Amino acid sequence: MSPRTRTGPDPVCPPPAAPPLDTGPATTRCGWLARLRHPTIAPNLQDCAPAGTPVDEDDPRVRYHGRLGKIPTTDINTGLKTAHRLLLLNREPDQRGAAHIAIDSDCRGTGKRFLAHHIGLAHQGRLEKLHGIDEHRIPVVCINTPFSPGSHAEWSAALATFLGWDIYRPGTDHQPQPRMKDLTGPVVHVLRGARTKLCLVDGIDRLGPADLQPTFDYFDHLGDELGGLTVFWNGLGSSDILREARTRSSPLRRVTEKTTTIRPRAVPTLWVNRIPGRSKEHPDEWVKVLVSLNELLRLHRQPAKGLLDHEEFLYLATDGLMEHLVPLTGTAAQLAILGGDEAITGNLLKEAANYLDIPHPTDDPDAPESD
Repeated sequence: MSPRTRTGPDPVCPPPAAPPLDTGPATTRCGWLARLRHPTIAPNLQDCAPAGTPVDEDDPRVRYHGRLGKIPTTDINTGLKTAHRLLLLNREPDQRGAAHIAIDSDCRGTGKRFLAHHIGLAHQGRLEKLHGIDEHRIPVVCINTPFSPGSHAEWSAALATFLGWDIYRPGTDHQPQPRMKDLTGPVVHVLRGARTKLCLVDGIDRLGPADLQPTFDYFDHLGDELGGLTVFWNGLGSSDILREARTRSSPLRRVTEKTTTIRPRAVPTLWVNRIPGRSKEHPDEWVKVLVSLNELLRLHRQPAKGLLDHEEFLYLATDGLMEHLVPLTGTAAQLAILGGDEAITGNLLKEAANYLDIPHPTDDPDAPESD
């Protein structure tokens, strides 16, 4: 059943009760709304078990450090600002000034998905602040590139899954069978009524050469049917993939003697690269990241800016990748709580790196001698 389209002001509704801990992935509407309305909140140390009190693995602080959020680096903050400007351009009906935007990096694990999700969360948060929460409105959809990305049916199934539809039915042999091969029509009908204008797609690097044209034809069709749709494509090499796809989709021009060269289609790109280490060119970036990460920790004996005591070790172990830095720090913090240290030491960082199979220096050059 399709949602009703409201014509008047959106009502302001009280936020729902706190969801259970496991709310599902962001590629489902339930998981997306949980991230929007119930972000991870750091526990107050005053409300936790005192230092020296034995705790188990289900202690709130242990679980909290297992889901430490990534740190908004300079690239991520710049990306959020640029995305906001592009969305302002595209908010008018049928405006297609920057319909396809790439989120790219110099290697994997830099925080591209983090940026994509926060673009969507910030966009929906602004709309709900302006118009109030409306359960019938779906400003943002978040999906993964499907296993067979060249198929319209697979893309429509990914969108339907985000909407929470049960797209399978029991078959004669009790195995799940798809209810429809292509759900594009129903999906468009619902998204149009829900006024969806933003789509986040993760894993564009899974597109093969033969998938490019069908995929971007499909999303151009969605944009036409919805009266405008901005798509952020996240993945390594996404800018090159988008540029190739946009070039292929450009109509062929009749060649005459007066034909002039037309430059390739523009591809707005948000870059999220590795965090640079401390150097003359970048004296503060790595330091700021560690200080921000240290502020997220909830350890009874962790010094202010204590991670700076291990900054060289942490950079050599993580290569400036958020994908390694956050789990390494979170695991070390869990070990500190369960072992009673209540502070991250060089030995705990090495132990955490061993658990995560992260190569690291044998010695921590910044660790105090007592370690």
